[in-house]
Formats: sequence, structure tokens, C-alpha cells
Amino acid sequence: MRKFFIFSATLFIFCFFIGTSAKTTSSSTKKSTAAGDPGVYDSEYVHDEKVITKKVTQLKDDQQVILMSGTFDQLNDIIVENELLKSFENWRGTRYSWGGDSKSGIDCSALTRRVYREVFEFELPRVSVDQAQRGVHISKSELRPGDILFFRPENRVNHTAVYVGNSLFINASSSQGVVLSSLENKYWGKYFKYGVRIAEK
Repeated sequence: MRKFFIFSATLFIFCFFIGTSAKTTSSSTKKSTAAGDPGVYDSEYVHDEKVITKKVTQLKDDQQVILMSGTFDQLNDIIVENELLKSFENWRGTRYSWGGDSKSGIDCSALTRRVYREVFEFELPRVSVDQAQRGVHISKSELRPGDILFFRPENRVNHTAVYVGNSLFINASSSQGVVLSSLENKYWGKYFKYGVRIAEK
């Protein structure tokens, strides 16, 4: 009887220790995961849909002029612009979710990767810093449709997006979800670092 009691007590302590360890490990994992989450990093960003609509209209008007007498590169850019806009419509309004990679929630690098997959059938790395290292760095004045934009909001978050044209880019905004944004916007102009041209695509 005494042996049974000692065995039962030992078993109880063992089970309690395992259960506590599992809870602690689970809690630590959650904290570790949350530590990398940038949260709402662009709360200062003011999205003006009227401005964006106007810029899309200007882009389409410019395309009509180029179609009349444009160079081969300009005509190719029009094709890319339209394919990028189609991809944007596919993801438009999807909420921002750090680590997300689906229609129920997506982050910036996943969106950039998905757009590249849809438009160029090219597979980018999953992480923004790796994407920024896959091509040649270019200035704002050199941007062409399909270039990757690299931002560093508050010097703490790595943010990528895909350039469309006429200052527009496909953007997984943490405060707005997937929208078209403009480099002429005060917020994005402030934190833009460089463009990246992926030669292999």
C-alpha cells in the first residue's frame, strides 16, 4: 500500500512537471513569435483613394499615347503594368497579417512573392531582406514596372512592395490591407530606400 502511494505521488509530480513545462514552452513560443511581429507600422500613412484613382487613370492615358508610337521597351512595360494591375485586383482588400500568405491575411513579402509568381512565374524568397538581395539596387528615377521597392519604416521594419508605374505600387499596408499606394505619398516617400530589379524574371 505504501509503495502504491509513493508511486502515485511520484506519478502526480511527474505529470504536473510535464504539464507546466508544456505550458511554459507554449507561452515562450508565442512570445517569441510575437516579438518579430512589427504590428501596425504604418499608422501614419493616410490612404487617399481619389489620388490613387487619378493616378491609375493617368497611367491608362499614358498607355494610349505610347501604343501609338512607343518603343519596344515601352510597349513591354504596358503589358507588365496591366498584368500587375490584374494581380492587384486579385489581392485587393486582403487584410494585413504578419506571417500570412493567403486571402485570409497576407504580409508584404508574401504579397510581393505571390505577385511575382502570378505575373512573372518567378519564385522569390519568402523574406523581404532576401528579396532585396536578389537583384540590382536602383534609384527612384530608374524604376520600371515589376521592380521591387524596399522601405524601412521607422528604421525598424523591412517592407517590400511591387512597382506598377506612375509612382504606383502594390502594397500590403499594415493599416489598410492590400491597396495601391503612391511613392509621392508623404509617408512612403519618407521611408523609401531603393528599388530592386530582378534580372532573372
